[in-house]
Amino acid sequence: GRRRRRARARARMRDDVEAVARATPRARAFAAGAPWANIDVSALKDMLESASDDDTMFVDVRERDEWDAARLPRFELKPLSAAGEWLETLPRDKKLVVVCKGGVRSEKACAALAQCGYDDLVNVEGGIMTYAQAYGLPAP
Repeated sequence: GRRRRRARARARMRDDVEAVARATPRARAFAAGAPWANIDVSALKDMLESASDDDTMFVDVRERDEWDAARLPRFELKPLSAAGEWLETLPRDKKLVVVCKGGVRSEKACAALAQCGYDDLVNVEGGIMTYAQAYGLPAP
């Protein structure tokens, strides 16, 4: 009767919520043992100063207007909104260091890159905002 229908509806809703939770990049990374590394902005600063262009590519997944307002040196603009155009074109023999404004889009980009088979991925937690608070930003 009515109780059984309600119980089934609650079970379906719970299953749907769990499916959505599993689908988020953070949840997938946690469940899969994180297919990318997460670093803080001090580690990024060290990498910007010491990493070779031969083995590291720095990718900024913010939008053009954000990029025009402020950017970090050595980063290339690859907007997440246009990922379909560049996702398979990045070098597979380099470490890809991914940044955005606050760390959410870069994490989504890392998840998408991991699904495409890239395996040397680094997400910058806190993004360019945290970097700017800690070290300031050069003028674009």
